[in-house]
Amino acid sequence: MLPMIRSYIVGNLYYFSPIFAAIAFFASLTILVFPNGAQRYLKIFSLFLLVNLVVEAISGYQAKHLINNLFFVNFVTVLDFAFYLYLVREIIRRPKAKKVLLYCLIIYPAIFLINVMLIQGSVVFHSMTYALGCLLIVVSCVYYFWELFQQTYSVNLGRQPGFWICSGLLFFYTCTFPLYGATNLLNRLPKVILANLLIILVLLNILLYLSFTIAFLCRLKTRNSMSSY
Repeated sequence: MLPMIRSYIVGNLYYFSPIFAAIAFFASLTILVFPNGAQRYLKIFSLFLLVNLVVEAISGYQAKHLINNLFFVNFVTVLDFAFYLYLVREIIRRPKAKKVLLYCLIIYPAIFLINVMLIQGSVVFHSMTYALGCLLIVVSCVYYFWELFQQTYSVNLGRQPGFWICSGLLFFYTCTFPLYGATNLLNRLPKVILANLLIILVLLNILLYLSFTIAFLCRLKTRNSMSSY
């Protein structure tokens, strides 16, 4: 029974990421209904989630039908890293840190091009620059939390979109670093192990999109339906 259930889950895994990407995008549309207090980066993030939804659908279709999408995945992951660096840069406050992330945002795509043209080539997954991108995202998110703890006033973290975004990014890229970073070696593993790793990666993707969903919904003010006494 368990092998049958696992086989069914693996066969339909490619639909899960687009579904939760769609949920995150529709949650982001709340900034159109409740625009008051919405930071500029959230509006840009909403547009990114729309593009990301299309990308997830295309990637899922290609993977489902065993279409070689290596170049597509390489290109998309670099764009993801660049955008998330921009996103964290908009969330943090200190000008010096913003300047450092701006340099990283400019230099990282250049390093990717050097890697695929001269080092790893374009016929394999760019594991080296993926690992570097993970490191940049994790360090920038850790810095956000350090900056948050340095504040002299208290904030309701549950109501902070930046908190949920950085939490999701930190968790996702910390966990995927050893998996995607060694993906060119993992391809030699048995199919059963690869299937289990695929389930883990999809679950991590779902958690990332859920954190983005909460980031947009946490702005909404809820009224207590119970009368106070």
